[in-house]
Amino acid sequence: MILFPLLMAGTVLCARTADTLAVAEKKSERNMMLNAESATAPREINIGLPEGGSGAIVYVDGLKHGHGLPWSRFHWAGGNSYEPQGSISLMEAVITSGEIGVLVDSRTKLGTDRTQGTFTLGSSTNGMIRFDGAVSGAVKGAKGWYFALGAYVNNDPTSVNAPNRPFVEQKQIYNLALSKRWDSTTFDAIYRFSMCGDNVEGGYGFAPFVYNGDGTISAYNGFRLGRDCYVTADDAVRYMDIRDGSMKTGNLGNMDRRYIHDLTFKAHHKHHSGWSLGADLHLLYMQPSQYVKMTLAGIDNVTADKGFFNPDGTPFTGYMQNRLVTVEDQEELDVNLLLSAERRFNSRHKLRLGMELVYSKQDNYASTFYYAHTVEANPSRILKGQQSTWGMNTSGLYYDAYRCYAPIYAIYEANPTDRLLLRTGARVRPLYQSVWTAARLDGEDKNIRVDGFNLADSDLCERHNLSIPAVDYAFSEHINFRLVDRLFFMAEGFYSMTTKSASYYKNATIPSTRPIGNALGRGGFTYDNRWMDVTALVSYITSWNNAKVMTVTKQIGGVSETIPWTAQYGIGTLGFTLDGNLHLGGFNLHLLGTWQDPRYKNYRNEFVFSDGTAEVIDYTGNHVTGISQLMLEIDPSYSWEKVKVWASARYYSRQYVSRTNLAYFAGHWETFAGVDWKLLDQLKLSVNFVNVLFQNGSKGSIDVADTITDASLLQNYVMSGSYIRPFTVDFLLTYTF
Repeated sequence: MILFPLLMAGTVLCARTADTLAVAEKKSERNMMLNAESATAPREINIGLPEGGSGAIVYVDGLKHGHGLPWSRFHWAGGNSYEPQGSISLMEAVITSGEIGVLVDSRTKLGTDRTQGTFTLGSSTNGMIRFDGAVSGAVKGAKGWYFALGAYVNNDPTSVNAPNRPFVEQKQIYNLALSKRWDSTTFDAIYRFSMCGDNVEGGYGFAPFVYNGDGTISAYNGFRLGRDCYVTADDAVRYMDIRDGSMKTGNLGNMDRRYIHDLTFKAHHKHHSGWSLGADLHLLYMQPSQYVKMTLAGIDNVTADKGFFNPDGTPFTGYMQNRLVTVEDQEELDVNLLLSAERRFNSRHKLRLGMELVYSKQDNYASTFYYAHTVEANPSRILKGQQSTWGMNTSGLYYDAYRCYAPIYAIYEANPTDRLLLRTGARVRPLYQSVWTAARLDGEDKNIRVDGFNLADSDLCERHNLSIPAVDYAFSEHINFRLVDRLFFMAEGFYSMTTKSASYYKNATIPSTRPIGNALGRGGFTYDNRWMDVTALVSYITSWNNAKVMTVTKQIGGVSETIPWTAQYGIGTLGFTLDGNLHLGGFNLHLLGTWQDPRYKNYRNEFVFSDGTAEVIDYTGNHVTGISQLMLEIDPSYSWEKVKVWASARYYSRQYVSRTNLAYFAGHWETFAGVDWKLLDQLKLSVNFVNVLFQNGSKGSIDVADTITDASLLQNYVMSGSYIRPFTVDFLLTYTF
């Protein structure tokens, strides 16, 4: 899914005082973790340029924890082992990291002279079990040495309580830190181990429903969204390993596990000349792991002559859910060295310099197959002939690559007058990547994804090595001018060119090797005083030469067929944002409104299916799927001496389901609330509520509808997709010393 919530509050600028022009990006801790689809993933607040769909970009201890395969949520969940999270501004993220989006700066909580600890026990009305503990302090008998220990264990069945998997979201994170501090120098060594069993893109968060044709949905066959389970209890599967063609067996509920080790060394020195110098080394190893993705591949109303059978051998007739399962065998090794320097030259000039050296080795072998089940709560398996799985590797993916790059960046900040601040950033990244792929070259009769495709069969596959040298670059500029007193005018923008990463070459088709371009320009006004602040912005953001590995489904002879496709396209949108924060005594109110009009550009596709038919669909000019034009956010809170009450309500207007824009979901609210009660000086009880208004509906985009060009076919159309989490209550008890 492409994320397009444009220009959220994390990039709003304000003045700290009226006497000086010290201008800084606000830290957007506002509901960073409130996600209406997941309890542990950061909310999706990216500003609209295509990326992996993993939500907010999370850095840990100033460095990216995975340069290819590991998503942020594989190894991070926030919590007591970290300092309070804050977001890095968009302009800074583009220059220092090359990332386009809201970047969460997450720092490990290190030891101090005072021994301290925080321990949280949590549960929910779904049966979630969580432990989150951290303790730190000085090492006795060793002057200047400090330690920190942390453990996060989360086991959550979610609201569907899948019969084949006791915990749909399952994660363990353990960390150990040792620090040494001198007068002007610090050294930290941090080790972290993560075991992630979260089903990030699996079928547990899907449900069937009837699309009424007018943006609303109705329950199908009495299915309760978010309450009933849409995964079969029988999850035994047989599939072909794409590496060597051997047949393997497993159970889907036990196959989705990733194991990550990372070790970070941080050395920082404050030189007497005024320079602050840093050297950070990060090593990451994701040991051989599996990532299971289950994609919805269409619902068919089949008749007895289609060759599908119930487990007892009788012919199956009726609605049948097809699923495309991708079993990715993954391994990655990253080495990342960051050298940084920073100095302030009197009160009007500041310079930051950085250089990174990165090596990343990534192996990804994705075996695929299909299976089907009935469309109902707690569904039953459906056989094709006598097989419970079929279509081996017809959507198989593969790449084996290494990347080397050495970005250099500089950020210069100047206050030439008391009314003006300028911030200029530049980034250059020479890189080289070597990619082994099984993509089909022009005119080649191999590497076509047919049933039984595997890398070891020379009649079906020929691997190719692509050597890709390139130079990426980015520029940013920020201007802030005080008009009168606390009223400021702000303008900023960036332009970047980024080479496509190795993962874009895993499909059967090769994307354009042209780099992805991104550009943003925006301007507006900021005003603040002791009891309020408000910002109004107008923005235009665009990107081009994007590529996305996607699946496309179409009915062939009454049965859905799904093919892999590498789409290439651009995006552009104009946006208006109004952000305000009101604080009076213990009362605080945050308001945010955004209007945007995200549209596809240069998005023409020619899909060829197994019957030889070619279908040309041009999405150019259509609205981006899964994104609302109007978004509103209301976040009130009130604090007494020992109690804090808060709420958050977000409204999302119409979201288009298909890239043809013939199907859409009507607007919906996502609501949260909570109470924090300090029972004792060291004991706090938190009760959090999800979906306070009991909203019940689907959201996002559904690729199955992308090939439907006749709107009449979508009237009372039975489909499936993701949904808003149902009403849930979380309980957290925290002890601090």
